[in-house]
Amino acid sequence: MLVGFPLSFCSSIQIGGALCTTSTKRLILLAQLKHALGKHALEEENAIYPAMRQHGLLAESYTLHAEHGYVKQYLYKLTDLVKDNDAFQLKLANFRRDIETHMRDKEHDLFPRLKLALEKADGDYLARRMNQEGLKLA
Repeated sequence: MLVGFPLSFCSSIQIGGALCTTSTKRLILLAQLKHALGKHALEEENAIYPAMRQHGLLAESYTLHAEHGYVKQYLYKLTDLVKDNDAFQLKLANFRRDIETHMRDKEHDLFPRLKLALEKADGDYLARRMNQEGLKLA
C-alpha cells in the first residue's frame, strides 16, 4: 500500500544513465524518468501527504513535498545537460544519491509511522485513493 519506488528504480537510473551514450538516448531516459516520477509525485502529493498531515505528520509532509520540488529541479537541470554526457552523468549520479535518501526516509521511517496511525479502513481507503491518482497519468 504505502510503497514508493523500490531501490531497484535507482539502479535502473544508474544503469540507464551509463548506457546513455548519445544525447538521443539521454532524452529517452529523461522522458521515462519524468513520466514515472511525475506519476509517483501525483499519487503521493494528492493521497499520501494529505493523509500524513491529517494524522499529525505535518512537518514531515511539507518536507517531502519540498523534496519533490528538488526532484523537478534535477530533471530541469538534466534536460539542460542532455548534450554534455560527462555533466549529465555527474548530475544523474547526484540525483540518484539524493533520491535514494528520499526513498529510504519515506519507506523506513515516515510511511511506517503513517501506517501505525491509520486504522485498517483508512489504510484501504488510502491505497484506493493513491491508485485513483495514479490512473490519472497511466
